[in-house]
Amino acid sequence: MKPCVKSYTSAFMEALSKTVKTCCEALGVQSNVFSHLLEKVAKSAPGVLDQLLCHNYESRIYCFLSQTLRHIDPLGFDSLIADYIAFVRSEHTYDLRFYLVFTEICINTILYWVFARRAHPVFVQKLLENTILYLSDKDSLLALIWRTFTPVYNPSPFSGVTPLHYVAQTRQSNILKVLLQFGILEREHNPTSTIFIILFYPTRVRMGDDSESTDIIKDAELCLGLCIRVLCSIHIAQLKALIGFRQKALISNWLDCIPATRYREPCELLHLCRVSIRSHLLTNNKLPAGIFLLPVPTMLQNYLNLET
Repeated sequence: MKPCVKSYTSAFMEALSKTVKTCCEALGVQSNVFSHLLEKVAKSAPGVLDQLLCHNYESRIYCFLSQTLRHIDPLGFDSLIADYIAFVRSEHTYDLRFYLVFTEICINTILYWVFARRAHPVFVQKLLENTILYLSDKDSLLALIWRTFTPVYNPSPFSGVTPLHYVAQTRQSNILKVLLQFGILEREHNPTSTIFIILFYPTRVRMGDDSESTDIIKDAELCLGLCIRVLCSIHIAQLKALIGFRQKALISNWLDCIPATRYREPCELLHLCRVSIRSHLLTNNKLPAGIFLLPVPTMLQNYLNLET
């Protein structure tokens, strides 16, 4: 590790909160992680904004946060997200452009580690539980699930993909299920676009390997099945149009995987009830926790929570 990066990392390690300390050995307790990091970056050199935009501060900030995110457990991650929320909600005197650039880099790093590196449902669930109150405002810096990130770390965090679309691209059915249980697909302006991605986005591995090809197709089928549990209708004509433009679907018999009640026949009453109840809970930011407060049998609670 280069000396300058090492000194920054040491300062960052000293700033972590008490809960994170229990999860990451030898970390001290001094202040909010992000406030402390921002102060260090702001004081490090004159003209820091231009350097932040044009030079290596992005990768340094990434190194700071990665020291924790690489080894953190769910309890420590809870604390880290709480620090981030407190940081964004607190008053600051820094230049607005500098503050926004710094925050975007932090968001990019967090999302990159949660969805592309760790890729564990528990961390995704913790992220959503801590930020659920802010999901209705897609422009909020606290609505992390709507922000974009670069799946392969890139020092420029201002273009990328949303977590939902990245999970659809990579067909991570276990992660997608968590996102759907929190109503992320239902909040989408065009939820069918997620179906498009699952079916048509190029795979990251060569399809010549029969075992890997089979696994990828199974994952895609699982992802498609999860989306069907949420949606009342799917625009089949648009999917067929893509095939008409010589786009090849990953699932060759994809139409057989979609019930006729999603595009041709009337939707099942049971499913319409699920959609209606989930919509009401979603409006009140009660998904999925509110499901388990309803006075209905466990079997119906599981059905509402997309378990079946």
